[in-house]
Amino acid sequence: MKTLDSVRVAALVSVLALSACADPPYVPPDHVGGPVDFTIDGLSFHISSGGFIRSGQQFTIFFTDQPNACTAVLLIPQQIFLSLMLKVSPPADGTSTATIGAPSPVVFPPNGTAGGQLSRLAPSQSPPFQLPMQVVDSSGGTVTWQLNADGTITVVLLAMDFAGTPDRLVTHYLTIPPCN
Repeated sequence: MKTLDSVRVAALVSVLALSACADPPYVPPDHVGGPVDFTIDGLSFHISSGGFIRSGQQFTIFFTDQPNACTAVLLIPQQIFLSLMLKVSPPADGTSTATIGAPSPVVFPPNGTAGGQLSRLAPSQSPPFQLPMQVVDSSGGTVTWQLNADGTITVVLLAMDFAGTPDRLVTHYLTIPPCN
């Protein structure tokens, strides 16, 4: 019995010694996804999910603090939630970077530009089903994206300034599914 305990102790010491020599713990690379927690004009915003809706060559990106951005944005919400919306018109030359400015009064901004807002939305029983309680419009920045073979979009970089506040949202490499 004493020999068996000696063998167990020797095996445990060997395992501990080998684990001390192991590689350092895994740290995911930066390209997996950027920061997801922001405070913009007093709104504490955590990006939980995202999605996009395509309209011809243009598309609208949504990020929300809800578990499913597509459900939160397209259906009747059941609670107050935060949504970052960005309408993007790709440049005519086919590149995947747009300059962010103030939201356009028309449906989509001109080619090569984007505009949007961070909104605190409350549910409503009648259209538009989401009532803005607080809105902070975009004022500047850049968005770069990549269209993926599986139909998703990767937001490679989103650096967005907001009107009336020095707060800035900067995140990168967030892959989002289509909502439509």
